[in-house]
Amino acid sequence: MDRIAAPSVAFIFDCDGTLVNSTPVWAYAQPELLHRHGVDVTVDDFAQFEHLSLEDECQAYHDIWGIGTNGEELYRELSDILIDGYSKVPPREGLIAFLKQAKEAGIPMCVATSTPAELVTSALAGAGLDTYMEFITTTGEAGRSKQFPDVYELALRRLEERHGCKFERAWVFEDAVFGLKSSGTAGFKRVGIYDPHGRMERDEVRDNCEIFIDGYEDLDLARVLAFEG
Repeated sequence: MDRIAAPSVAFIFDCDGTLVNSTPVWAYAQPELLHRHGVDVTVDDFAQFEHLSLEDECQAYHDIWGIGTNGEELYRELSDILIDGYSKVPPREGLIAFLKQAKEAGIPMCVATSTPAELVTSALAGAGLDTYMEFITTTGEAGRSKQFPDVYELALRRLEERHGCKFERAWVFEDAVFGLKSSGTAGFKRVGIYDPHGRMERDEVRDNCEIFIDGYEDLDLARVLAFEG
């Protein structure tokens, strides 16, 4: 393939639902954790925790249902359930072909996520995505949830420090509406990807991004680079 002449562009990817199909892991792991502590819930009951880091989510379980000694204990227990599941999650359909295009064009790429880095590392390695992502930045490191743009801004600063330049444009790839909204307020351009296994409404994702896709089969690198606005 001919090398694409890329402008000064960086790509920042969410993990769950954007890079990998991890929803089934969470659909099992979180209810399983709570069930072990005598609390039976549905997947929909977890929508209130969507924007939180995993550590904060486990603390919320303790605060709301009074289970476990503390959030830390629940976090360790949930991590044990999750780590194995994350090593087996598949990448989104068509993703690797798109990432190959971006890597060929010399575009720096990283992950910005609410999920703990050890789980994301396991997922990237298992899905064959680790060769494309330079590093992982988490909301735990950034200090605030994805309802704020901090994690995307921190990821961008790290990319700029690593490459010794300022990027003219940074794109956030995200399936969560709250992440699309917050990154948009900070000036990022956004590719909104619909996750049919997730809890986001398709129309809301489409209404909060510059480029909307149902899957990476719908996306070509040239389309992103040619975007004006």
